[in-house]
Amino acid sequence: MANIQVYHFIGSPPSQAVIMTAKTLGVPLELKRLDFMKKEHLQPEFTKINPDQTVPTMIDEDFILWESRTIMRYLVGKFGGEDNSLYPRDLQKRAEVDRLLDYDLGVFYKTLIEGVWLPFKDRTPKTKEQEEKVTKVLSRFDTLLKDKKFLTGDNLTIADFSMVVGFIVELVYEGDKSKFPNAMAWYKRMQEETCFKETYDTIKDFVEMMKKQHAEMP
Repeated sequence: MANIQVYHFIGSPPSQAVIMTAKTLGVPLELKRLDFMKKEHLQPEFTKINPDQTVPTMIDEDFILWESRTIMRYLVGKFGGEDNSLYPRDLQKRAEVDRLLDYDLGVFYKTLIEGVWLPFKDRTPKTKEQEEKVTKVLSRFDTLLKDKKFLTGDNLTIADFSMVVGFIVELVYEGDKSKFPNAMAWYKRMQEETCFKETYDTIKDFVEMMKKQHAEMP
């Protein structure tokens, strides 16, 4: 099996989604951790690899790729076999996964980062508009999961991986999570999946570290 290198940051949800995908596929990764706090992603050595200076960034021999959702598709395509439920070959089933990944990139993850994580990280108050957007996107997500075990049905897909790592911002979400019972039930099921347990603990530890730093700041 090819030696796959992945540059990542421990607190990066998209990085964790790629790691989850690789673990599920049984693909070993050579993880190269960058410390964003020390701005290691801005160093010339990494910029030569990825001019966008983002993580995750994957190197498969002489092929370099970034953007987490694309990397996940690539890994399943290369290592998932003839038909893998993580990213099905059936055109309609695959389209469902792609739609969710696009929604995650353009709306879900963006809204949660801007409306929950950044106000927490930067210790800034949320605006009324941000709160309304977050409530709307969580309500929509709750509807998506009605009567479903996972996002597209009974099988895990890379859409579940991509969206659960963003949903972890619930650790600092101050709203009433009981309003989203379907989403919380799915989240609990995801925590029972082996591929997510370590990711959950990793990001939870990172959040706890951030909370501690906040408590020590004036």
